[in-house]
Amino acid sequence: MSASTKGRLMSTEQCLDWLAEQRAGSAFSVDQVPFAQLDGWGFDPGTGNLGHHSGRFFTIEGLRVHLEPAHVEQWTQPIIVQREIGILGILVKEFDGVLHCLMQAKMEPGNSNLVQLSPTVQATRSNYSGVHKGRAIPYLDYFRAPRRSTVLADSLQSEQGSSCTSATATSWWRPPRTSNCSRISAG
Repeated sequence: MSASTKGRLMSTEQCLDWLAEQRAGSAFSVDQVPFAQLDGWGFDPGTGNLGHHSGRFFTIEGLRVHLEPAHVEQWTQPIIVQREIGILGILVKEFDGVLHCLMQAKMEPGNSNLVQLSPTVQATRSNYSGVHKGRAIPYLDYFRAPRRSTVLADSLQSEQGSSCTSATATSWWRPPRTSNCSRISAG
């Protein structure tokens, strides 16, 4: 995706069209299943929190909120607690004076359109260290090995910390030193 409407590789409009194609061409479905059928997940008998047997990833916990004075002074809700710091990183490269960003179409349950435009790397420590036994994270080395590229920005951010999650991620913007960048597609 380009920082202007005229990108060398793909314009913003072309990127949005491509994303729409990814959504239309993807045969993803999200099904509700009983908690007992979640592989590796269960409820802690002492706290009632839902978590992974490894103790990694995140937990779903109950939260009771008291605010005074307020229109609604108290309520209870579930909250996602993620104690790990993840990586949200976008590889960037300048072509003909125009900054381009390497993005991916990523499917995750809970995304409003199921498939959304996401950073080059979007992973928790549990994900990129292989706790789930899943695929390796493409381009991760750019964000774990600083000597390979220049960091344009590096900040610790809260991921919707004031609403329903308590998660932090390190966001990095890095230009790759090689010119062989390509888009990542769903599938």
